[in-house]
Formats: sequence, structure tokens, C-alpha cells
Amino acid sequence: MMDMSMGMNLLPQQQMKASPALIALNNMLVLSTQELQQLVQTELEDNPALEQAESDEALCSRCGRPLSGATCIYCLHEDMKLAEAERDDSSAAPADDEFDPLLAIAAPSTLRESLERDLHISLPEADHSIADYLIGSLDEHGFLDGALDELADALRVAPEQIEQVLLKLQDLAPAGIGARNVQECLLIQIDRLERQGVSNPHLRAIIRDHWFDLGEHRYGAIAQALGISYDDVVAARDFMRQYLRPFPLERTNDGASSADTSFVLPDVVIREENGQLVAEVVESRRFYLRLNPLYQELAQSAGRQQHNISAEEREHLSVFVTRARLFLTNMRQRRETIRRIAEFLIERQEAYLRYGVRHLAPLTRAEVAAALGVHESTVSRATANKYVQIPSKAIVPFSHFFTASLSIKDIIQELIANESTPLTDQDIVEILRDRGMDVARRTVTKYRGQLGILPSTLR
Repeated sequence: MMDMSMGMNLLPQQQMKASPALIALNNMLVLSTQELQQLVQTELEDNPALEQAESDEALCSRCGRPLSGATCIYCLHEDMKLAEAERDDSSAAPADDEFDPLLAIAAPSTLRESLERDLHISLPEADHSIADYLIGSLDEHGFLDGALDELADALRVAPEQIEQVLLKLQDLAPAGIGARNVQECLLIQIDRLERQGVSNPHLRAIIRDHWFDLGEHRYGAIAQALGISYDDVVAARDFMRQYLRPFPLERTNDGASSADTSFVLPDVVIREENGQLVAEVVESRRFYLRLNPLYQELAQSAGRQQHNISAEEREHLSVFVTRARLFLTNMRQRRETIRRIAEFLIERQEAYLRYGVRHLAPLTRAEVAAALGVHESTVSRATANKYVQIPSKAIVPFSHFFTASLSIKDIIQELIANESTPLTDQDIVEILRDRGMDVARRTVTKYRGQLGILPSTLR
């Protein structure tokens, strides 16, 4: 007879669960540069065992830590340890005997520091004082306060020299910064968008030649003057509302400036050195985070069970020193992960980096993850909301490296820019097919819309 009785039994079961350390690392990995800066500031305020200090020591160009002679012993050791940690999917803080109190992590820089650094790199030393003066002359909106002649008189240099430095500032800085007025600010932003493959065929002429008519909403007069339709003017206005902003550093309703949140700074700089492309994770070279030496000494004393430290003090030291060590370790692993991804992208997308978007090769985040031996979500977090300055000095999002359609968009934009008569989407499909690219008509229509280009009937 079948036994229908009920009972309770213990069965062994395996379950994967993320450790608090891994969660903290993943949360830090997804942060943008500005968000990381806020996190660092909060951690410095909340954790007395963590401090920020100036350092004049020679630094490793790869990881930003102090060098021991001409060698970075940390890079040699940490590469092996990081590879092992990633295989085990673990990010726990190192043991006490493995932790060095001089572990230094570069803190993110302010807008002024970033502008000064970038301009000093891009300009000859004779122009550095001009660059610093121009940066100091920016108002709260990012506009240049003062005419070039006045600035030239103050610095006792030729206005042409001021103009050259200003053009470099406008090229490197957040789009529109350094403009003298809203009109110039918008034109600078249009230049930046066109280099990224986003444009409207009429907006530049409207802003440059019909600025006051645009402000008075005299769209019919603009259309007649430019020989375009009323709808073309409305489309240009809508494009302006979507992509442009009147002030380079806008303020939000709560008074916060976009200097703190909305401007774009590269997280990685890819440049050419001795014929080779190299990647550098951009961090400030001036300030460094480290474990407070006093807390480090007290923690070692507590570990030796000295009698002059109470149980409450020992608990305080344990909590904050462990927290500081974990934070520094996560900062290091964040930087190392981004660096390894950037170096792999150099290897796979070197043609794009050297010769432009037409040479962009198909690549997925899953391929990067497989090559580096990490999870695909790690690559996604490490590249989200982050930007790369490529050798052409353009600043592009990491997502560009994984968007093969950019090369098709670039060809579509070129075809339309050079058309003698308006090309239909089907015409573009046939031209692409002749060039060995099989693209559907609806895909061409989608890409053309994303580029802000009107259909052939309206061009």
C-alpha cells in the first residue's frame, strides 16, 4: 500500500549569490565620471579612514600609482591577481598583509582642471597663460566674458593669438563653451554634431543668416529667403530644440550647473605614441585617495592585540579601515577593467581609430567579454555612460565601437550631401548594393531619419 504520510526533510542545494563586495564593484563600474566624482566626495566625507592628499611622487602612466624606481611593482602583481579574481568572479578586498597603505587612486577632476589640462597638452607653452586667462573669463553659463580686443590688451598679445587659443578651447571643451553669445554657441554645437554624423541641412543657414527672424517665428520669411518650404524651417526648429541648448553650461531648476553633470569629458583617451595606439584611463594626476596613515597604524596595533585600544575603538577601526580598503580596491578594479576593454578595442577597431568611421568593424560586447574572460554584463557596465577621445580628438561614446551601422550612416550622409538630384531611399539602397552592402530600404529610411535628413520630396 502506498505511503501517503507527510514529513520534513533537509536537502542540500547550491545557490549562487553575489557578495556585497561584488555588488559594490558593479555599482561603481557603471558610474559615469561625474557620478564617480560625487561618490568619491561622499566617501571622503563619510569615512575618516579614507583621505585625499597631494603627491609629488613619480606615477605609473598605466595605473596612476607611485613608482618604485622605474618599475611599477603593483601592475606586475595586480595583473595576475586581477585575472585570477575575474575567473573566480570575486572582488573581495585583499587581506591585511597584502594591502599597501600607499595604494593611490586618482580622483576625478573638476571642469576647470580638465580644461586647463587639455589645453596645456594641445597648445605650446607660450599659449598656456592665455588659455588659463580665457578659462578664468568664462561666466556661469560658459560664455566668454569680454571682447577679444579687451582680452588682448589685458594680456598684451595680438587678438589673432587670442582667437587661435579660443578656437582650441571651443573645440576641446563642452560644446558651445567659450562662445560670445547664444548664436555662436548654437553654431559651435552644430559643428560638433556634424562631426558626429548628426545634422540638419538648413539649420546652420537659419541661425547664421536669419537669427532674428527665427526669434520672431517668421518661418515663412525664412523659407522664402532660403528657397525652402515652410515645413523645412519647422523641421530645423524641431531639430534645434532636440539637439541644441542655448547655454553651454545650463542651470537646472534647483540651481545646479551642468558644469557638474551634463558636459562630456572623456573617460579614456586613445592617442598615438611612436606609431602605436595606446589607451589611458583619464583621471586627475594631482590628488590621490589613500588609507589614512594614522588609521593604518592603529589598525595594525589593534591586530597585535595591544591593551591600550578598547573594544569599541577596535570595532571602529575595523569597520572604517575595511570599508576604505574595499573602496580603494574597487576603484582600482574599475580602472583596470576599463583599461583592458579600451586596449582590446584598439586591437579590434584600429582601422576605425586611424582612418575613420567607414572602417568600423562589427563588434559586440559579448565578443569583448569572451576575449577578456569576464561576464558580458561587466563590459556593459564598464562602457555605459562613458566616452572615449580618439586620435582625431573627437569624443565619442563607447557605444560607437559596437555600432557597425555608423559606417552605413556615414555613407548615406555623404551620398545625400553630394547628390545632384534628390536621391530616394530606394536609390540609396541600390547604390549601397553596388558597393557590396545589402541594406533594406526601411533601414535606410531609419538611418536617414536618425541623421536628421529629410526625405527626397522635401530636399
